[in-house]
Parts: sequence; structure tokens; C-alpha cells
Amino acid sequence: MDKKKDEKTKKDEQKAIDTQIKRINEKIDKLVKEIEKKRKRRCYLLDMHISPFAVEEIFKDLRTQYSDMNGEIDVIANSPGGDLDAAYNLACLFQKYGNKKLTFIVPRWAKSAATLLVCAGEEILMTPIAELGPLDPQITEINPLEERFEQFSPLHIQTTLEMIRNEFEKGNKNLAEGLLKRLQFPLTLGSFVKAHEIAEQYLVRLLKERMEKTEKLGCTPEEIAKKLTKEYADHGFCINITEAKKIGLNVQELEGELLNLVCDLHELLKHKEGLHRKKREADVMEIIEKLPPDILDKIKSKIEEHQQEKVPSQAVCKFTCN
Repeated sequence: MDKKKDEKTKKDEQKAIDTQIKRINEKIDKLVKEIEKKRKRRCYLLDMHISPFAVEEIFKDLRTQYSDMNGEIDVIANSPGGDLDAAYNLACLFQKYGNKKLTFIVPRWAKSAATLLVCAGEEILMTPIAELGPLDPQITEINPLEERFEQFSPLHIQTTLEMIRNEFEKGNKNLAEGLLKRLQFPLTLGSFVKAHEIAEQYLVRLLKERMEKTEKLGCTPEEIAKKLTKEYADHGFCINITEAKKIGLNVQELEGELLNLVCDLHELLKHKEGLHRKKREADVMEIIEKLPPDILDKIKSKIEEHQQEKVPSQAVCKFTCN
């Protein structure tokens, strides 16, 4: 009886969350329409992780819902980033639909691959707290020694090699050889380094296609690409509107009524994400509760192993990962 009652309670909670999400979506649609009215052009809300799947979904939206465009479009970008190739494909797609005027609006962040995307228009409009981010690609690989995923930037490869060389020169042969064994196969490292060149080439092409033609860039596309791909120490570096202008991008600060509309939209998106996260957590807990006891014991054991990792292993991981 208690089990059935618990299941009913969970279903009711999920239903309540779905209702809240539906209402928030209605408010979001209303705000986007107000922004369109203010800007006198169509507006597309991109609120997602950038992936090949996202490219297909957005293309479908543009084909079916934006056929009344006159070649002018605003894109509100709220994204942590994602796949670099997909971001370039999306950028070209938006340039095609916004063939007369393409503007990107950033409420809070367009980091990593999303930064590449927003550089595809004539200008970028940012709130005072909006952030772009460096374009050093993030590589995710399995660490076979520790049986876990590690994420790092190709920028770390040269730094790591210099550290190993320094340890050899200091006479710390064992430490240097230990670090050397942790490195990937040389050809694999070479392909990681090449990822930087890809990001740089994509950015230069996009900037030359639109933003450079406004004659409002503070630097050449090549100089901007070099700064974004190689000159920031950390992938999470905050590139706010002041920093974006220093880089040479054509960015403007949102003001007045438009700023208020975009900030209100961001608050709704944040609330919506919180509800989706709550749903995901509930789904995960439901799956865990149904797992056999032996599987649960293995998961618990694995968690304890990671908690008891040795300090040297952690130190190397911190050095190579963001």
C-alpha cells in the first residue's frame, strides 16, 4: 500500500513540474515576441548544448517556423558550448537565413563553441554580466590507468612536455618517466594539437564573412582568432563585454527596455533549467532504486575508490584538466 502511495506521489510531483514548465514556456514565447516587436525582426532562441542533433532541430525550426523572414534575424544564445564542428555548421546556417542582418544576443553566457557561433553575425549584443569564452577545444579521453574520463585543452600538452623536460634536467628521472608514461600516443597528441588550428580557421572564416565587413573590428580576424584560441590560460576565463572589446570584436551593451526583456528571459530560462534538473534527478533516483543490490554495491565501491585516490594522481589530473 505504501509503495503504491509513493508511486502516486512521485507521479503527482512530476505532473506538477511538467505543468510549471509548460507555463514557463508560454511566458518565454511571449517575451521572445516582445523582443521581436522591439527589434522589428524575427528572433530565434537558442537555449541548448550545441551538438549535431541540435543542428538538425534548429534547421527544422527555421524551415517550418521562420519562412516569413526578410533576411534579418536575431539569435538569443544561451549555451555552455558543445561540438565545434556543429557550432560552425549552425553559424553558416544562421548566416544563410540572416543574409541581410544577423545579430547575436547573449543574456548570460555563450561559452566555448557558442562563442564561435556568436561571432558569425555583424554584431554581438551583451548584458553587463554576459560572458563569452576562449576557443581552445576541450578534449575528453579515457584515462586507462585510472579508468576514468579526463578533460584537457591542447594548450596543456606543450606545458606538460615542458614540465617533463624540466624534471629530467633537474635529475628527477623517475618522476619524469612516470609522467611520460601517462601521455597519449604521440600521433594522438598531434591530432589534439591540430584541433586548435581547426578552431582558428573556423573563426577566421566566420569573422571575414560578416563582422569584418562592418569595418567595426578592432583587430584583424586572424588576430582575434589567435587571442581566443591561444592566449587565455583557462577555458573558463570570463570574457565580458569589456574584454570582448579589447579582443577586437564588434560588441555592444544592451540597455533600457531591451535589456530588461532579455534579463527577464534569462530568469525564466534559469527557472526552467532548474525544473528540468529536478526531473532528471528524480528519473535517476527511480533507476537506482530498481537496481539489484550487487550492482548498487559495485557503484558504492567505485565511489569509495575515487574518494581514496592518492594525492600524486590528483595533482597530475589537476594539471592536465580544466
